[in-house]
Amino acid sequence: MRHLSLNLLTSSATVLLLVALSVPAIRVVTAPADSQGTVAGTPGHGGIFGVYVDPWHVDDWARKIGAAPQLVGKFEAFSRRPTIDRYLNEVERRGIRRVMISWEPWKPVPAALGLRAQQRPQPGYRNADIAAGRQDPYLRRIARSLRRFPGIAYVRYAHEMNGFWYPWSHDARGFVRAWRHIVRLFRDIGARNVRFVWSVNPNLYEPRAERLRNMDRYWPGSRYVDFIGSTMINFGGQKNYSVARLSAALSAVRARYRKQVVLTETNTAYEGRVGWLQDLRTMLARSSWIRAVVWSQLPSRGKVQRGSRIGHTDWDVTADPAAAAALRRIVQ
Repeated sequence: MRHLSLNLLTSSATVLLLVALSVPAIRVVTAPADSQGTVAGTPGHGGIFGVYVDPWHVDDWARKIGAAPQLVGKFEAFSRRPTIDRYLNEVERRGIRRVMISWEPWKPVPAALGLRAQQRPQPGYRNADIAAGRQDPYLRRIARSLRRFPGIAYVRYAHEMNGFWYPWSHDARGFVRAWRHIVRLFRDIGARNVRFVWSVNPNLYEPRAERLRNMDRYWPGSRYVDFIGSTMINFGGQKNYSVARLSAALSAVRARYRKQVVLTETNTAYEGRVGWLQDLRTMLARSSWIRAVVWSQLPSRGKVQRGSRIGHTDWDVTADPAAAAALRRIVQ
């Protein structure tokens, strides 16, 4: 009888172990988050992985990659006007507790019209207009929507301002006033779950000292920024940027402003993609100051405007098993 009991106990334990081992890896990265943005159950330094995929299709994306994101991102132009409640409700329904809103103060200009049209200031959306309160009803509406979201909302307002290709790059002092105005408004409304991400472009075409001086012109002050953001895209061709080169630029920004970093748009050209992703994984393992990585394969304005001078960035990681495996290792 004793031997029978032991056999039953051993068999039960074996079954339980097999069940535990059979839980898909996709569940590992969906652990609950604390209020500070760290991830319970995630190894290492609590890094977050996100992707610019709408929540209605995020399960398909995760199934094809073999791992699920903890954050979803979207671009939102001021000119759209409606609230983002429907979007946030679907994010919540999918069990995701982090969003990133790349919030653009303009009416989007078709990339095919060229840089000159794209960078032209737009009345009503200019830095001075926003700082003066002309967009306040809209700002309040979005702030209230995000305040109701039961998770963390990362607001990436007027990204890549230190470049020259967007209209909000005009008037750096006005940019600072507009940024501070928005942060104060959100705080007054009580949107305590919002984190403001001041997101620059690496500008590797500038010498290091000039690059940092240019960024300083747009810096709104530590009180008004929760995270530093940076685009991290290897366009290939004439803009073939290695992970090592981009990492050096990120380290300089981190040292300058002393905030944790979010890679707010991450992608690479098709040629050499697997090696680039492997290098990215190695870099992330050594960089505990990088809080999050957000993968983006949305249509590129740079690709439209530069054409054959840069590489192929329109490939799809979900249709590329080797690249999907490399990205999956980053997520996990």
